[in-house]
Amino acid sequence: MLFSERYGHKEVNQSLGREEMPDHLRTRIWNVFYGNTFEFMDSNVHDDISPTSCDFADLLWDKFFKGDQQSFVYMLPANRIKNIKERFFQLEWHEVYDFIEFFAAHWADPARLRILVLHLLNQVFGQERVPYRIIDNTVTPLTSEEEVREVEQALGLPEKFKPVCNHLEKALDHYSDKKDPDYKNSIKESICAVESLVQILLGKKGTLGDLIKKLSIHPAMKEGFDRLYGWTSDEGGIRHGKFNEELSAGEPEARYMLVTCSAFINYVIAKLDASGKT
Repeated sequence: MLFSERYGHKEVNQSLGREEMPDHLRTRIWNVFYGNTFEFMDSNVHDDISPTSCDFADLLWDKFFKGDQQSFVYMLPANRIKNIKERFFQLEWHEVYDFIEFFAAHWADPARLRILVLHLLNQVFGQERVPYRIIDNTVTPLTSEEEVREVEQALGLPEKFKPVCNHLEKALDHYSDKKDPDYKNSIKESICAVESLVQILLGKKGTLGDLIKKLSIHPAMKEGFDRLYGWTSDEGGIRHGKFNEELSAGEPEARYMLVTCSAFINYVIAKLDASGKT
């Protein structure tokens, strides 16, 4: 905490609301992009220009901003960046996060630069108390570092567990949709990730409710996930919804299931790795 904050001359930085994009945050996000992707274009000396940056700028202008490509490609690199910056500072709050996800999805080699930029943006989010973090190239409403680590670890499992990762990715996408989050299907995909894990480990098809009883973990954990599975599978539940009843499962439940299922997956794999059974 700085002097001004300690002695009450300046308000302590409070957590931002989910739809807030103050000028200082937008500026810091731009600074990360400029300093790591566009700075090499901001020169009239063509020998110093990064081809990757130029290609991305052209793609950004065409597919994200949907600007006039014919005039854009004939601009000097510095003028291209000026135009992109002007458009960036006109974006709605949610479009700034779209900008980040577009970069994550479309930035070409080197991949290490994409990883660095997203890491730096997460640092900015933490420092500015933004209620989002970037996980698996997606801006998601998770802020706890422990939660983020659990989800990231589960998403980074070896190829053997690809079906598990696929379900978790879908759960994250449903949960993180800023315009129309689908918490019901996020919960469904989270529990399906655990079901896939158990099927892979046991080499058997079947429901989580049946198979988890055969997993070598503490009985209390088996019972806990059996009950969670029951909650998502009962007649009025998330999976089947036979009676089209309105389910009281919102953001807190979807968040809990995403993090809990990720942590459980990590725990089971670590436990079996330690015993040499995976």
